[in-house]
Amino acid sequence: MDVCRHTCSQLISGDGRLSSPVNPQTVHRLFNVLVNIANLMHRIDNTMPATTECYMRAIEVVIQSPQSPCSTSKSRVPPYIASALKSGGHVSILTRVGNLDFDVMQAVHDAGDDLARALVDPATGSLPNLILFPEQIFHLSALLFSSRKGNSPNILTTCLANSANDQYSTNIKTATASVLLSLARRYQSTDCTMLLGQRKKSYFTTDSIVLLLHYIAASLLPNACIYNDIGVMLCGLGPGETVTGPQGQPMSGRDIARLYYEKGLQVDPTHPHLLSNLGSLLKDAGHTTHAIGIFHYTLSVHPDLDIALVNMANTLKDTGQCAEAVPYYLRAVSVNPNFSDAYCGLSHSMNAVCQWGERDVWMRKAIEVCEKQLSDTQVTGLLRTKPLEEWMALVRLACGRSLFPVEEKEWIQRFQLFFANDSSVTSVNHNEASFLTRLLEWCLSRMQRTWYIKSYGQAVRADTPQPSLSLANRVTLPISGVLSSLGYPKLPFILPFHTFTLPLTSRTIRLIAHRNAINAFYTTTTYTNKTAVVYPPPPPPVCGKLNIGYVSSDYNDHPLTHLMKSVFSLHNGQQFNVFLYATSPSDGSLHRQHYERQTAFRFTDVSSWSASAIVDKIVQDQIHIRWCDYLVCDEVACPRDLFATVSARPARCASRIRDDSRPDVGVPVNEGCDPSSPATNWIFTECPIYMPHSFFVTDHKQSYCHDEQSLPSNPGSPTDLWFAEMRRREEARISIFPDLPKDVVIFANFNQVWGTAPLFLIFWTWLRILYRVPRSILWLLRFPAAGEANLIRTATAWAGPEVASRVRFTDVAVKEVHIYRCRVADLVLDTVECSAHTVATDVLWSGTPIIACAWPSHRHKMSSRVAASVAYATDLGEQMVVHSREEYEDRAVTLANSLRRHGMTIQTPSSFRNIKAGGGSSAAVGSEFLYNGDGKDLGELMELRKQLFLTRRSMPLFDTARWTRNLEKGYAAAWKRWVEGRQFEYGEDTCIRVRDDEE
Repeated sequence: MDVCRHTCSQLISGDGRLSSPVNPQTVHRLFNVLVNIANLMHRIDNTMPATTECYMRAIEVVIQSPQSPCSTSKSRVPPYIASALKSGGHVSILTRVGNLDFDVMQAVHDAGDDLARALVDPATGSLPNLILFPEQIFHLSALLFSSRKGNSPNILTTCLANSANDQYSTNIKTATASVLLSLARRYQSTDCTMLLGQRKKSYFTTDSIVLLLHYIAASLLPNACIYNDIGVMLCGLGPGETVTGPQGQPMSGRDIARLYYEKGLQVDPTHPHLLSNLGSLLKDAGHTTHAIGIFHYTLSVHPDLDIALVNMANTLKDTGQCAEAVPYYLRAVSVNPNFSDAYCGLSHSMNAVCQWGERDVWMRKAIEVCEKQLSDTQVTGLLRTKPLEEWMALVRLACGRSLFPVEEKEWIQRFQLFFANDSSVTSVNHNEASFLTRLLEWCLSRMQRTWYIKSYGQAVRADTPQPSLSLANRVTLPISGVLSSLGYPKLPFILPFHTFTLPLTSRTIRLIAHRNAINAFYTTTTYTNKTAVVYPPPPPPVCGKLNIGYVSSDYNDHPLTHLMKSVFSLHNGQQFNVFLYATSPSDGSLHRQHYERQTAFRFTDVSSWSASAIVDKIVQDQIHIRWCDYLVCDEVACPRDLFATVSARPARCASRIRDDSRPDVGVPVNEGCDPSSPATNWIFTECPIYMPHSFFVTDHKQSYCHDEQSLPSNPGSPTDLWFAEMRRREEARISIFPDLPKDVVIFANFNQVWGTAPLFLIFWTWLRILYRVPRSILWLLRFPAAGEANLIRTATAWAGPEVASRVRFTDVAVKEVHIYRCRVADLVLDTVECSAHTVATDVLWSGTPIIACAWPSHRHKMSSRVAASVAYATDLGEQMVVHSREEYEDRAVTLANSLRRHGMTIQTPSSFRNIKAGGGSSAAVGSEFLYNGDGKDLGELMELRKQLFLTRRSMPLFDTARWTRNLEKGYAAAWKRWVEGRQFEYGEDTCIRVRDDEE
């Protein structure tokens, strides 16, 4: 390497230009010397800046015309380029392609840094992304080297068309393409966060530079691998990056990526990664059948390609074919035991079909890998690209005032954690990407409120309409352009939804959610402008009438609709305007038609709109309840000490609280409410709105009263209602289990079977209950069907064939039938890791009691405590909620043994003798009936059922109108606190506790 350096020092001056003439016929040798130096440097220390300079000098030697060395001291943007930039187009330049008198590279060299400054977005400090179609890059070298007919200017000096010259040209193009790709890889590395111009002016590197280098490499050397890399980069662009297609249609980066994958497959039809990536793209676009076909072909050619095996497995899993996915996952980890992407999917799929033999091994591996991913921080160096005072000015601007001395000191200390040059100071726990995104979000929320206060004062309401702030006046957050250079924040491969069923700590769950939140913030913030925008706040509500906006993709036949359908029309029209925004298209169901024909609220289908158009619509509708970061919950599901606002205030913040100040803790780093802090005693970053009974809303009283339609117009006393219910229940029991003796107790669980995790606790406990109650069965659903055989096999191994024979399965039923037949069960047994949610309300509406879990070991998991929250909202929760596995088992056995199952002769009321379960009439059931009719000595379980059934229309759980009124109180309080600035405080008084007026 010393010899190479000495040779270069004799030929290249300090400013990077050739200091002595080099024979054009031997320029390629100098090119090779520079490349070799760079490769050696890269092997010795890949972080050396000089390595990048060597690669760049090698490229310069090839592309720079020998007659026109670069001179940055007299650089200027040529008139034709300046005109194109000024007009916002490039057509005038493209029309000159092929003209021998037009040399683009020479024009760029003449312009020097002036051209870079003209191209760089002043708001973001980055170059724009250029999306080209595959056929366009084919002509790229002809555009760049038009005077040499696409050949490098400093290499070929002869026009002889012979095979030797052609091979020479091909070799140079191949070598040049290789160097371009090496340079691109360096800019993709985390060690290279900025490109230094010749005047040491920093320009943030984004995908644009790497993409351009790949375009040029592909134009010089069309190659399947390069096409694949371009496709991967285009898939990584934000959804706002679009171009106009051949038919005038907008096309995203992913749409163009598909063209590159297909182009690459024309070059190499069996390229493994092109095939696998094309299949993944098709799968993500919803073309699952086509994707599975691609994966099948890929694996027929490359049977041991781990990524294709996992992609095939993921596609099958996501389409509900978990049993079919498991063998592909197992093949992937057999080929590559370190392929962590397979662990989570394999664990989830095995759990879904109750294939528990190896599931725990892969689950533990998945959790280990995820925790390793969460421990990896993203240090970008972007904060150091701006002076400390600029960041402090941004903080002051967001606060709308000067900072107190103690606040100034705290903020400086935070920034200095990322400004220090000593790597030991920037701890691995200081996640710069997290801090940067949290800082910008913090600034946005404060500036929105500051704008409101400056425009309207601290007015919570107005007696007359106030002037609206124009959408055109939205403000770009200063310095937020650095966010565009961050790149998509890294995501752990365990998604938030998967945390429901995995035994994770509070900190792990918190970090998984946080990393996904950072990614979502980055995606939405950089969607179009690549800068954070402060949108105008709405004017004060006229006469206090608030505008509420609900954005959801579930306004179809979905559990959200099953539960919330009536809430939107039950809002008080005198106090609230309600707006619904559907981000998914109609499924044609009656549920969707319900929303579309309602007049009590405004329903807008925005499924085909861009994200920016949806945001603009929400702003134009002047939605008030969108600015407040609250979590609607209750103290059973979300204990108050699990909120950062209560438990995560930094100690030094608490020490400076005074009666005359309202502390805003800012953006702590690795302490307090920083999700990355080591604290394990909290999980929620939001402020809670505590509902008085349960946060869980139901719609059963409005939507699922079909069983009451069979009653006469005047049903009579509660005893009459109870008799009618018993008749319906007996007929339903016989129709489902015609072979079951009358004295057999029916335990049931209607959750998807993966909810049975952890297996060694819940399923084992169920089998113990069956053993202790010999005349009993356990009723489960084929949800999925593949789980049945595995559960029976496990039950046989753990409890023997007799107990296993009492585990009974039925198919999943449609919603109405499911709710109706819930009454057949005597007692429903809940799961602990992920409890029953909608199912719990279905069961309780039918009058069936449930054993719900509120175990201390799972108090940090909201998903584990929903059924307990729901049970308490019946006012009978004390009889159904348990706090340990032992109590769970004993309570179930006690309730089951309390049943009086002897045949009893009763006199059925005449008004019900000819009423059957589904309405209409039928012959009366025989005189021998199952239950005592006088309401005495029913046993504890039957008495509990009777109370649940007879009070269901008045209990808080099913009083949707009452729940909605309480929610409205929470909304009003949240709006008031936002206006007053109390939303940003920490402490016990930040919780909104809704008081129920009917208690």
